[in-house]
Amino acid sequence: MKRILSENKAAGKKTYLHQDAEGDRIVHEQKFDKLIEMNKFYNDGWQKGQMRGTQKHIQHVAEIPNVVYHHLLETLGDPKHPDNQKAWKAWLNDHQNRAFRTGGGNL
Repeated sequence: MKRILSENKAAGKKTYLHQDAEGDRIVHEQKFDKLIEMNKFYNDGWQKGQMRGTQKHIQHVAEIPNVVYHHLLETLGDPKHPDNQKAWKAWLNDHQNRAFRTGGGNL
């Protein structure tokens, strides 16, 4: 049996309670087609060297959906912790995750 617990239409996110022979579990689903389109738009507009100069800029490198981000927090840990930063950079630089990137190059 599948029962909806909450729904956020603006974020395209739904939370379900699944009850079956294996037991009860909570499942989060999120549609992020529009986010992938936005990331592609930003990635297409990125040019090598556009952030050069004397000022230090903060460059937007990725947009990650909430569901994926929370899964990564569980598997890779806090991205601000120095021990976990290499794992986060490796995940973002992985070719399979390029749909989440908003700019070219490597971190």
